[in-house]
Amino acid sequence: MPDVAQAVAELYALMPDTFTSARNNLAAEAAKAGNKELGKALRSLPKPSAGAWLVNMLALHRSELISEVLELGAVLREAQDDMDQQQLRRLSGERQRLLRSAAREARSLAEELGRPVSAAVGAEVEQTLWAAMTDADAAAAAASGQLVRALEANGWDPVNVDGSVADPSSVRPLSASGGQQRRSASKPDTGAGASGNQSAKKKSAVSAAAARALRAAKTSLADAQRDAEQAEETLRAAQEEIDAVAARRDELTDEIDDLRDRIRELEHEVAATDRRSGTLERARDGARRTARAARRAVEKAQTKLEELG
Repeated sequence: MPDVAQAVAELYALMPDTFTSARNNLAAEAAKAGNKELGKALRSLPKPSAGAWLVNMLALHRSELISEVLELGAVLREAQDDMDQQQLRRLSGERQRLLRSAAREARSLAEELGRPVSAAVGAEVEQTLWAAMTDADAAAAAASGQLVRALEANGWDPVNVDGSVADPSSVRPLSASGGQQRRSASKPDTGAGASGNQSAKKKSAVSAAAARALRAAKTSLADAQRDAEQAEETLRAAQEEIDAVAARRDELTDEIDDLRDRIRELEHEVAATDRRSGTLERARDGARRTARAARRAVEKAQTKLEELG
């Protein structure tokens, strides 16, 4: 039977629609095995929100992206502590680009997992990652893979992480490269040692910046290729529709030509019918005159017969 930490890791790696049943099954197994406390702890684990679930999936399936976000957050916090305004301005632009890229990657991952999410959920993920950049505790929560709710930050106050992770006791601060550890408050080094540390620090910062720039370039290339493929597909679909419309137009034009030919034939038939009708009407008029003359002749004959009788 797994302990709480193992169970949490298993449960928060699941799809949302299987979470509740899996949690209840584990809780029931623990209680049946005689560990009622564990069963109670497991049953109380909350189902993650859509945004929290997607951040957990990033931590599980896109750990390098989460690491990149947290590394940049550590550099930003350090620049903030040093009051390095020039560095802050440069890094702020890099932060925005990285967060937008991460939000797009998150939605793409959700589609790969068969659970596409809305733009609102994507914005929730971006907000959580921004909070992780601004606060060390939020960074540890985001990287834990067991978020149960999204995180929020205002840029000034510490991020409220209370109740944000399933098992807080298993969440450990990340290394300095992950942006979790504050700088030591002990007495700083002086002399050659400090100078060497500063030089190494600058080289490390430059190397990290170069690595981020390379990853950002790769992400931009992937986005551009995806956009190009979508544009090509849109073009193909438009051309197919144009071809279909053109073919239909040709069909209609042929039908119109056929109808025009038929109209001419019918007009000829109408003219012939009119001529025939005129002939018949004239014959009828002649027959009417003949009939009238015959009736008059009959009347005269009857009159004469009556006179003779």
